[in-house]
Amino acid sequence: MKELFTIIPNLPGVRVFEFAKDYETSANLAKFCQEQGHYLEIVAFEEELFNSLKDLEGVKVRNIPLQKERYNQRSVMFDTIFINYPLEKIPNLEEFLKKVYRMSKNGGDIILFVPKEELEKYEKLLQDVNFVAINPIEGEGYLALSAKKLHGWTKV
Repeated sequence: MKELFTIIPNLPGVRVFEFAKDYETSANLAKFCQEQGHYLEIVAFEEELFNSLKDLEGVKVRNIPLQKERYNQRSVMFDTIFINYPLEKIPNLEEFLKKVYRMSKNGGDIILFVPKEELEKYEKLLQDVNFVAINPIEGEGYLALSAKKLHGWTKV
């Protein structure tokens, strides 16, 4: 998974966001972002995970209920968004991805983890929400999709 961190632009002022799945992944991402000088914000949908993450140094960590309509995020804020949280646990994935689209900067990347047998389903869903340049990335023990927000002209 750490190899996916290289998708994050190595530029000053980069903002990274993660929908967390577990402590280890978030801690590794936090360490990487600190080393690179990137801002990192993490959302934990589950309180137990939030409690384990809240003391990570140099990271803003929030606990938000999954069903919350808005995440109180300003639009067009993040260069890279990792969706590590299991997609099958998200009740309305299309609406969730629309929120992620609004949070992404133009040209921003999202990375989400998908089951191999459902790759085409998730590629189509990302297209429906106006993401482009959708590419599978196969790693050791995972299949991820990366996608870009080309521009912000489309209302979602």
